[in-house]
Amino acid sequence: MLKIIKSKDFKTSLFFALVGLVASALAALYQMDLLSDDMKQEIIKQVGSIEMMVPIAMVQGAILTFVAAFIGLKLARKVNLKVNFKYDKQAVILSVLIAFLAALIIVGSDRFIFAQYLPNLSAGYNFSFMYLAVGLLYGGVIEEVLVRLFVMSLFVWVFKLLFARSNDKENIQGWIYWIAIFLAAALFAALHLPVTFQTIGSSFPIIIRCMVLNGIGGIGFGYLYWKKGLSYSIVAHATTHVFMQLVLMPIFL
Repeated sequence: MLKIIKSKDFKTSLFFALVGLVASALAALYQMDLLSDDMKQEIIKQVGSIEMMVPIAMVQGAILTFVAAFIGLKLARKVNLKVNFKYDKQAVILSVLIAFLAALIIVGSDRFIFAQYLPNLSAGYNFSFMYLAVGLLYGGVIEEVLVRLFVMSLFVWVFKLLFARSNDKENIQGWIYWIAIFLAAALFAALHLPVTFQTIGSSFPIIIRCMVLNGIGGIGFGYLYWKKGLSYSIVAHATTHVFMQLVLMPIFL
């Protein structure tokens, strides 16, 4: 046990768990303002008060993030994926470019393709610092740990066991990574469907919007995780929220 606690994987996972603790608290606080009266009453019945959402979310978020990070780090090492906290100028530029393209596609699609299915869009855009903070920490860090470090690494590891021509992790076929990238992005998008149904609706165009717009960024982030390391998929995901909320949404919405 002492050896595990002193390990680099444990320390890295603990760092991500601490971020998960803060990010989950912010996400819970933000969601509290979006709940309908019926949902608030249901939560009160289950946990006693609306405010209890925050500590429950913090504990759940920290544990989930730690476990996903700890297992993900082990899997990543087996399939030649890495975290890579080292600074790389070209990787930063690529991350920012992918972030801008993802943000442009998401906001542009809402404005010019899906606007008729988004009843609240006509009210205009109101900046929320809390929403930005949730996007940076929960979206940028925690979702990358869960979806890229854990889920994508798991897919690559499984496909490597099933289809790789050898056990050499340095020579895994590129298509295995690409399949894992698309599957992780699709799974992430699908997990947004229940919230989308509650807040916007469940029409076919809305389902398409949810899958495409939540998945499109994941393809770029997955590519960055594969080629540059998790730290750069985190940079890209967080920067996507910056471009969306501080630049493009004020202009287009």
